[in-house]
Amino acid sequence: MATQGKTIKGGAAEEHDAFPAALRGGEGPTTILAYGALLSEPSARLTFPHLRDFRLVRVRGYRRVFGHPHLFLIGQNIVDLADTSLRLASLSAEKVVNFGYTSEEEAAGFVVAAFDVELDDAQRRDFVERERAYDLAKVPYYDIDSDCIALPKGRGAICLAGSNDAELPQILHPVVSRIREQLGQGVWQWKYDSGLLPADVYLRHCLLAVEKAGPIAMHSFVNETYLADRNTTVAEYLNKDNNRERVMAARPPDHLLQRFNG
Repeated sequence: MATQGKTIKGGAAEEHDAFPAALRGGEGPTTILAYGALLSEPSARLTFPHLRDFRLVRVRGYRRVFGHPHLFLIGQNIVDLADTSLRLASLSAEKVVNFGYTSEEEAAGFVVAAFDVELDDAQRRDFVERERAYDLAKVPYYDIDSDCIALPKGRGAICLAGSNDAELPQILHPVVSRIREQLGQGVWQWKYDSGLLPADVYLRHCLLAVEKAGPIAMHSFVNETYLADRNTTVAEYLNKDNNRERVMAARPPDHLLQRFNG
């Protein structure tokens, strides 16, 4: 998202125009679509304490994937780049492409949390800062039990995978440089056969959060979230070897317990 790298300055109107279009909107609240830890309403309220109408909905034509390194955990040295297991990935959402209008594309999608927030520019700035590695876009969302021919219920802002590292803001460059130096690969566009795996402490955080959202959200998370190969589901990954036990035992450091404990 090119606007994330800009310096926002000047008057209120100039500052407002510098935000991503997905957050500018018009009159009324902005709908946020959350698909990871913010599937938990308590977690979402840590970021948006005054959110309204928290509900589960569905996005179509997109895929939820552990497909890029978790920059915050790497920057905090909580994830070790020297670990040859490559267990260092975070979540993003990406458009399903190359399927035309086939049933496979129509069937792609997953459950997200939708909630409405009255954003002022300070909140917009905080949200951009929190999600600065992502592209922010507005996409349609649907009733959770609607079929593929249903009309959308509305549009919400969602964090999408970035297209390339060149648009990452300068503040992220040091950690991106570390990743490139040690792994020979940047943030975005990891190959499907890279072997990239979820960061244990982050996957645990997501599972604890989604459990609070209920069985519908959990079923979608484990069965409609993919590893970097875009083939292996989280459920398949957790059921293999001792992955589930290791993931659930991965506790964050004490100073991040609130942020990474569901």
